[in-house]
Amino acid sequence: DKTGFSGVLQSNQFELGLTLGSGQVFRWGRDRDGWWKGIVYGVVIWLKQTGEAIHFKASSDQVVSYTGTHPISEFIGWYLRLETSPRIRVAREDLYLRKARAAMKGMRFVRQDPFECIISYVLSVQAHMALTKRRIHFISRTAGNSVDFMGRRYWAFPKPERLAALDGSFFRQHRFGWRSERVADSASFVACQISEKASVSLAQWREINDALLNRAGSGVGLKVAKCIDLFSLERLGAVPVDTWVRQFAENWYGVTGSDAKICAWAEKRWGKWAGYCNEYLFSYYRELNGPSIYDRVLTFNASDEPSQEMPFDDM
Repeated sequence: DKTGFSGVLQSNQFELGLTLGSGQVFRWGRDRDGWWKGIVYGVVIWLKQTGEAIHFKASSDQVVSYTGTHPISEFIGWYLRLETSPRIRVAREDLYLRKARAAMKGMRFVRQDPFECIISYVLSVQAHMALTKRRIHFISRTAGNSVDFMGRRYWAFPKPERLAALDGSFFRQHRFGWRSERVADSASFVACQISEKASVSLAQWREINDALLNRAGSGVGLKVAKCIDLFSLERLGAVPVDTWVRQFAENWYGVTGSDAKICAWAEKRWGKWAGYCNEYLFSYYRELNGPSIYDRVLTFNASDEPSQEMPFDDM
């Protein structure tokens, strides 16, 4: 355990709370001290925003991602997309999107680790957000490496070969639900795809996700594949469809039908920024209709409440 590496980054039109609290990530939580605490790409990172300044503390001065090795400050800027603000034009008559974009101004899609994103969203299919976070933490604690930082113990997400060793019986024993057994299948598939590679590029991760979508029993259906595309593979025009998206599509735009139909409608309507437009509307609709503060991103961001789940164990 050590005090780590710290610094300050400048941002422009960026909102940390809307970004990390929007539902796209599972390994972050806002603690009682106001810091967002998470473990990404095997490194513990704490973040807090003051105006346009992003303060950080980290367990390492370097982070390895699919684009190579980054100094910690460079990595955080890349991970949070501090350098790029989406430029989205909204049709004058699209009042719902206009309101949603204004409310969610400053939200970014972070650049998640592709393998962790794949498994996280396979797990998320049959569980709510808090339970999914607990399950991801549990398998990380079971098969990942520990990182001690600032008096807390965090767990890195397991490598594909380690996770593949947790077969269906493991998930049955710990009552993950029958769909969760597909985690082992997906992990095994990924492990085989990358076993001989020194590193895996973004293009190769895209090929892996596309293959999982077409692989029976992988747990990667249309919604999960679109989540992975959007949150980790730079496909910012992807639109995942869930219950909330189905509701706003019908209630605000009069669009009904299968998830595939709603997805195709949204991706055609909003083009290369469809992922952002969908996220704005998804978050805004939840703000108006969500049953708890943890469903309402804007309300939670404006409050001092800590997150329901935190990605560490007390030592």
